Amino acid sequence: MIAQTRNDQMVGLLSGDLQRRCEPNLAWKTACSAMRMLPGLRGFWPMSSFNENGDAYDLSGQGRTLTYNGNPTYNYSSLIPYIDLDGTGDWLSRTDEAGLDILGTESYVAGAAQGLTLGGWFYFKVFPAFPTCLGKHDGVGGNQRSYVIWIDTGAGNVPVMVVSSNGTAVGQVTVLHTTGLVVDTWYFIVGRFVPSTSLTIFLDGSGVSNAAGIPASIFNSTTAFMIGARSVPPASFLNGQASLCFLCAAALSDSIISALFQQTRAIFNV
Repeated sequence: MIAQTRNDQMVGLLSGDLQRRCEPNLAWKTACSAMRMLPGLRGFWPMSSFNENGDAYDLSGQGRTLTYNGNPTYNYSSLIPYIDLDGTGDWLSRTDEAGLDILGTESYVAGAAQGLTLGGWFYFKVFPAFPTCLGKHDGVGGNQRSYVIWIDTGAGNVPVMVVSSNGTAVGQVTVLHTTGLVVDTWYFIVGRFVPSTSLTIFLDGSGVSNAAGIPASIFNSTTAFMIGARSVPPASFLNGQASLCFLCAAALSDSIISALFQQTRAIFNV
């Protein structure tokens, strides 16, 4: 059997005519299309589209505009659109509604796909105590907890996925990643819930799962969906940036989550 040697020099010479897979311009062109293809998509906020009030538009087609709170700024770096949150009172939110009350047992979703997935690209300038990426959770001491991704600063700045079966700490299940984050770096962070089966937190496509005590469904809370904060009143603020955030009423496969990371990573120089 004859194996052909890869000609790296030829690949480089042809890259002006044939786009490389991990190429920023190609990723920039396809990122929103990939996100809008996600099964069960309930909201997609790339942070590229916002109105005259600073509210972030939802490009899923379902119109779930997020309300601007505090004084964050929209900006871009190279090809990255993002919202910059200062960690002292900036967040985006949407009041509780049926489309955000994802239980993971929706009968119109095929059994094998039932669940919840949420995430996005996040950048941390500093790590205040337990900063929030996104979710629907009223914080420590509350009784309106549903689902959330935050960073556990007490465990070495690891990303965490949390769901609750009854809205309180008693019904809460958590999974921590094993890799700690550092500042001034973009990360693709995704959480997934599969009813009665698993809770998984993904960091740059690599997942860590918890299969113990997983609830059959997620509590239907009345708290708002937020990016960059949680609790009532809002607290646990994110001091950093968020981009390409999404929420799905389905448990996305490892392959889809990995593909999202691989298809968008070049924009973020990862």
